[in-house]
Amino acid sequence: MILGAGMGAGVDTASSTDNRDVAAEQGPSAEETAEQDDRIRAAEQDAAAAIAAAEESLADLEVRETELDEREAAIAAREEAVTATEERAAATQIDIGTWTVGVDVEPGSYRTVDAVTSTCYWGIYRTGTNKADIVDNDVVQGGYPSVTLREGQDFENGCGVWVKQ
Repeated sequence: MILGAGMGAGVDTASSTDNRDVAAEQGPSAEETAEQDDRIRAAEQDAAAAIAAAEESLADLEVRETELDEREAAIAAREEAVTATEERAAATQIDIGTWTVGVDVEPGSYRTVDAVTSTCYWGIYRTGTNKADIVDNDVVQGGYPSVTLREGQDFENGCGVWVKQ
């Protein structure tokens, strides 16, 4: 009897293993299918959320790009204005040296940019006289000297930078 009982127990084990093999061959159970469907739905929701976030980020980037383009245009306009102002200042500025009015510098009234703090010399001469025909000159020891220059004159500057008034 014990033998028969032992054999019967062995047969039952083999048949339950066979049943699992058969179930595995038939495909997933309804519970497994439901779990898989839930995972798919969750993945689809995650993907949809990621797409929405990416689209929102893209829209933000497009707005930012437009703002940056506007700033770049404003900076370019300011740079152009500054360049024009610098060019105008350079055209109406006299550095140390000798200059021909109407050729090197514009005619007009000029004044030093900074106060003279030591002795310096400026002179206005008739053009073509090699500084022999003095129209006006001065040895300055302080203050802001000023001169009026006309075409046909040379201006010798030893007093720093002058600007047109």
